[in-house]
Amino acid sequence: MKKISKSIIISLILGILFGLILLFIKLRLQLSAKETMRIYIFLSIAVLLISVIINLSYNFFYGKKINVLTPLLTDAKYDEYLEKITAIRDKVKSKHLRAIAELNRTAALTGKKEYRAAVEILKELEPEVKKMPSVEMVRRLNLCLNDFYLKDYKEAETLYKDSEALFRKYKENAFYKKNFTILDLFMDLCCFGKKEGVAERIQEARKRYPEKQLQEDFDYLEELLEEQ
Repeated sequence: MKKISKSIIISLILGILFGLILLFIKLRLQLSAKETMRIYIFLSIAVLLISVIINLSYNFFYGKKINVLTPLLTDAKYDEYLEKITAIRDKVKSKHLRAIAELNRTAALTGKKEYRAAVEILKELEPEVKKMPSVEMVRRLNLCLNDFYLKDYKEAETLYKDSEALFRKYKENAFYKKNFTILDLFMDLCCFGKKEGVAERIQEARKRYPEKQLQEDFDYLEELLEEQ
């Protein structure tokens, strides 16, 4: 409620200031009602464009800062990544950027094997990101993988099937393909009981995706295969 009230107050103050400036211009230049309306429309468009540019620039700047941290995840430097991404999350004002930063934190928590903590955050994020398809896809993807690590296979399978239409749109995306490769291996091994050919698929994926973080996933999958 406090945030909403503050936003309303700021909007009112800006609206009053805008009106006073327009009134001053009208009186100072002795403008007609028609001329005043033209200036009002011009200034409104200018203010809107400036606001959009500032917002886009702000999101681009912090979005880039978030992306720059990706190599830390790739190199499994999870503590350093958590420290830096948390600092960004706490600094940004944008609700969208905070959700992105929080989502990215769960990747590091998963790397640290803090699966339960990651799952809690991912579930809490649903209302924030469900209207952003690409972000919601990543949330569901990460949630599925963490459910598998927690051996909550029923939950993972239910979520996977519920997300198939959304996942299908991104499965061939070069950035996410490695994650879907791992997810499909989990599904075949833990939910569908498909052991045949899984060992070969893991080895093939190992060669294709040499990142340390992913190699740990392949190690775990091989352990699961040996247990069955």
